[in-house]
Amino acid sequence: MAKSNNTQAASVDQKKKSKGNDSSATQCVNPLEAPVPHGLAPHGPRAVDDLRVTNALPPVVGLPPNLMKTIVAQTEGVKLEVDMWDDTFPLPGSNPDVFRLFVNGVVYGDPIERPKPLSSLVWPLAVTIKDVDVSNHGEYRVSYEIALGSGGNEQSNTTLVNVDTIGPAGGILLDAVTLTGGAVGGKVTLESLAANGDALDITVPGRLIARAMDELWLYGNVTDADPIKVVSSLPVNTLPVVVSLTKDEVVAKGSRVEHLSFRYFDYSENSTIYPTKLREVEYLLTPQPTNLTDPAVPAAPLDLRDAQLKLAEVYIFGWTNYRPGQTLNIDLGGHVFPAALSSEPTLANPAKIEIPWLILFAAYGITVAGTANLRYQVVDGGTASAWSNSISVAADFRSAAGEPGGPGPIRDYLPQITVTSFDGLTNEIGPGDDGPATAAFGVYIGAMPGHQLQLYWDGIPIFTPTPHTVTQPEIDSGTFSFTIPASIIAAGLNGLDKPVWYSLTNGVNPNMDTSLSTPVDVFASELTNLALAQFPKSVSAGGTLRSISCKQFVELGIDTRIKDAVNLKTGDTIRRFWTLYGEGLESSNILVQAEMLPPIVVVNDHSLPGHNGEEFVADFATYVQPAILGRVEFYYTVLKADGVTTGQSLPTILYVSRRNADTTVCGALPTP
Repeated sequence: MAKSNNTQAASVDQKKKSKGNDSSATQCVNPLEAPVPHGLAPHGPRAVDDLRVTNALPPVVGLPPNLMKTIVAQTEGVKLEVDMWDDTFPLPGSNPDVFRLFVNGVVYGDPIERPKPLSSLVWPLAVTIKDVDVSNHGEYRVSYEIALGSGGNEQSNTTLVNVDTIGPAGGILLDAVTLTGGAVGGKVTLESLAANGDALDITVPGRLIARAMDELWLYGNVTDADPIKVVSSLPVNTLPVVVSLTKDEVVAKGSRVEHLSFRYFDYSENSTIYPTKLREVEYLLTPQPTNLTDPAVPAAPLDLRDAQLKLAEVYIFGWTNYRPGQTLNIDLGGHVFPAALSSEPTLANPAKIEIPWLILFAAYGITVAGTANLRYQVVDGGTASAWSNSISVAADFRSAAGEPGGPGPIRDYLPQITVTSFDGLTNEIGPGDDGPATAAFGVYIGAMPGHQLQLYWDGIPIFTPTPHTVTQPEIDSGTFSFTIPASIIAAGLNGLDKPVWYSLTNGVNPNMDTSLSTPVDVFASELTNLALAQFPKSVSAGGTLRSISCKQFVELGIDTRIKDAVNLKTGDTIRRFWTLYGEGLESSNILVQAEMLPPIVVVNDHSLPGHNGEEFVADFATYVQPAILGRVEFYYTVLKADGVTTGQSLPTILYVSRRNADTTVCGALPTP
């Protein structure tokens, strides 16, 4: 810096401050003898004090001088002050000294005049570099120059001011934290903490720019106002930082789900991008399931029937620390499936869990018998316990026509039966057909000699006492054809959609495959022995003849009864048909021919003790009055409850006379 040009003698005090003006210290130096490299020679002591930064952060070893807090620099600017310099001419009214501020070697702001004497002014002199002029990241060189009123200049040393706007990650979004101890699969339990010395270790990605006084703030959730942990005075390196939370710190807030985030701050309070990528952590701080009892499969060794009837079940007898909402993972031969629980399993009331067919197929297949290991684990809040002990389970799902899609027994891909009646009808047995029928179907895929085949007519097995054994000639023919005996058809009675099907086994084990049924309508059986209707108030007219007259009060109608303890059952429908002939007992002239409505539906079997049958009165005016001397022929038909079987009774004949001995007529005369 240039020394002062003031030629006035300096006072003792002035001499103390104007350290660079001592002319007696000047010596002539021969540059040839002691050359000084240009630009490297240190300047002499300054006559003015250096600028002081009043709003910079306290100095820290390893950090730049006069480091500004970023928010302060960008809102307040840089505040500076300078002490009073030596007043070389303190005469009031004399020329003022002029202060000029330099930033990065360039004059900053307007000159500041300081009138004489300087001692009458307020010191230190305060100046400010505006926030907009120090908003950029960098180091600012600040100095000042005094133009003395008495002539000459004095310059200060350069004061460095540092503004840091780049955070510890340089504007890069850092990855999420990782759980490196005390957690399993993103879940923290009392057991996982205990396995890590009752601590949860969280590893935070390192900084990209590391400086002294950096801090790490760890947040449990991005919405939290306060961090759960602050780590100060981080080492000056870019390695990841491990934060340990004690068990007490972890369990204080109970079971929960958090999304961990963090931010680094440097000494200027620049932060990394926040929030960072989040790390979900589930805290399950209730006791976890332990002491799992051994499972059991009571139906083992398993076969297709167990799978078909849903008897392929795992029995679970319980564990320590059961809680509602826990679920199970069951592993059979390396194939795992989940299972829900409705209540706590116990030895007295175990959980019974069906093994799905796809798991059974994956574990055993359908071509060989085998064994597989079975075990289970308890899942509590998404966290799985250790596995239980394993048990070995045997199974055999081989069959004559099995396939991977399901255990059956119905196999819709097996050829269906076609039934041909004795009279040549297809899938129908006509009325009166009392002969055998034929069942035929194509040879199924995979048919082998030795397979066992059973044919069923409405549930009645055809081959007894043992099933039919498949032969090679049958396979070669391409068609199976079997006779259905007439006795089997008769035993099945009449009916619509009688099911006819067949089942197969492989001749090695009892596993059964079954075809779809073919519906067959059977009308063969007829009721041929229906009991005759009765007229309870009639009297014998000799032999089998019955009559009714005025003495039996024919004018009140004719009481009629239908009773058949053998044939009439609940649900049968009776239709009644009445014919009246006259005049004359042998007349063929029909006076009334009608069905008596409505039909009667049998309520109780006629075979029940004390049953009186179906009783009714034939109305006089409708069915009797048209004849004075005549004959009634009455019969009925029956439609069995099966909706198919029918029958018709023989007619019952009743002679009717309404003439008294005196030739009068009882009841109203016939309508002309």
